[in-house]
Amino acid sequence: MLKKLFFVAVILSAAVVWAGCGGLPKSAVAEVNGKVITKEDLDNKIEDLKAQYGSQGGFPQPGTAEYSQFEKQVVDELVTEQVIWFEADKMGLTVSEDDVNKQVDQIKQSTGGEQQFQQALAQQNMSLDRLKDNIRKGLLYQKVFNQITKNAPQVTDAQAQAYYNQNQSDPQFQKPETRHVRHILVADQATAQKIKAQLAAGADFTALAKQYSTDTSTKDKGGDLGDVPSQNSGFDPAFEQAMDKLGPGQISDPVHTQYGWHIIQVLSVEPAGKETFAQAKDQIKSQLTQNNQQQAFLNWLDKVKKNYSITYADQYNPTISTPAAPGTAPAGGATAPAGGAPAPAATAPAPGH
Repeated sequence: MLKKLFFVAVILSAAVVWAGCGGLPKSAVAEVNGKVITKEDLDNKIEDLKAQYGSQGGFPQPGTAEYSQFEKQVVDELVTEQVIWFEADKMGLTVSEDDVNKQVDQIKQSTGGEQQFQQALAQQNMSLDRLKDNIRKGLLYQKVFNQITKNAPQVTDAQAQAYYNQNQSDPQFQKPETRHVRHILVADQATAQKIKAQLAAGADFTALAKQYSTDTSTKDKGGDLGDVPSQNSGFDPAFEQAMDKLGPGQISDPVHTQYGWHIIQVLSVEPAGKETFAQAKDQIKSQLTQNNQQQAFLNWLDKVKKNYSITYADQYNPTISTPAAPGTAPAGGATAPAGGAPAPAATAPAPGH
C-alpha cells in the first residue's frame, strides 16, 4: 500500500555488461566500478520485496534451483540500481534528510501513530534506518526517472484514438453497472431507525450524515461513497446486497454489517456498457505516456550501463544458469517481481491493509 507514496515500480530489462569473479571480497555478490554489493544487501532486498509484494510475489523456496535463479535476478537488480545511483551523482541529484523525514511522518500517520509504526517495523523485521534508506533510494530513483523521461514523446489525441479503435474489445473499456451510493453509519439499530424516520419525514441526508455518521472518511461529504460497481464492490456482502436492491433515489432500511448499522441511499444507476473514446481518452493517453517514458528510460539505462565495469560472484552471475536438482522441474517458475532493475523497494509498514 504505502509503496505508492513514493513511486510506481518500473520493471526494466538491462543487458549484462561484464561478468566474472576475479578478486571480489568474500562477502560480495557483485561489484560496480569498485562499489561492492554485499550478501547483506541482497538479503535486505529480498526481505523488502517480500514485505512489498507479500503472498502475491510467488517467491520460490530457499535451497531450490528456482531460488538460486531468483537471487541472481535480484542481484542483477541491485547492480542496475547502483548504476542509477552513480548516474544520479553525475547529474547532481540528491534527496534531503527533510524529504525523507516527511515521508516517514506520512507513514506514521497512515499506520495510526508512533506505537503502531514501531510495531509494524518490528513485524516486517525492518529498522528505521533501513526504511529511511529505502525511502531515500525511492525518491532519488524518481528524480532520475523524471530527468531522463522529461523529453519522452508526447501522446497525441490521434494516437490515443488509434489505440482505442484497435482495442475496443479490451476489458479495460468495458464498464460494469455502477451505483452512486451514500450512507450513514451508526453503532446501533435504534439510532439507525431514528435516522430512517427523519429521512422519511423529509430530513436532509447530507446533514444527517454529518451529524450522526461514524464513518469519518465520508461523513463530511454527506456519506458519499461515489460510483461503485453493483457487483464485486468490495463492500460487506450485506451492504452490497441491500445496495443492489435500491433504485435511484431509494433509501434502505437499517442494514447490519461488521462495522455497525447503515442507512444506504442510491442516487443513480449507470448501466453496464462500453466506454466511449471521450470517456477513455485521458486513461489511454496516460497509459501510452507511461509506456513512452519507460521505453525512454530503458534505452538510456541500456546505453549508460555499458560504461560500467560490472563483476558478479559466480554463484550470483545471471549469465550462468543454475542446474535443477534431479527429479525437479526446470527453473523459471518463480513469479516474484524480479529481473532487470525495478525501482528500489521503498517498503513501509502497513499493518491490517
